Amino acid sequence: MSNLVLDRPRSQAIMDDIQIPLTAQEFELLWILSAHAGKSLTHERLIENLDDHDLEMSAQEVLPSLLSLKAKIPPPRRLALLGGRAMLI
Repeated sequence: MSNLVLDRPRSQAIMDDIQIPLTAQEFELLWILSAHAGKSLTHERLIENLDDHDLEMSAQEVLPSLLSLKAKIPPPRRLALLGGRAMLI
C-alpha cells in the first residue's frame, strides 16, 4: 500500500494522512505483513516473526487480531485473509 506510512518508534500507522489506531499486536502484524508485501504468510509464520519482535501471540489470537486490523484499514482494503494465511497487497 503506497499510501501507508508505518512509524516504528511510535508504533503508528498513517494512511492518507489519517492515523489508524492500532494495538501493539495489530501494529506488529501490519509491520510484518508490509515487510513481506505481496507474499502470503501463514499464521504460524506470523507468530514466529512476532516472537522475533519480542511480542507473544497465541495461535488463537492471530485471526481475531487480523480481522480487527482488516476492519481498521480504510477502503480500499488490501489485507487478504484466506485459509490460515494473510497477505498485504
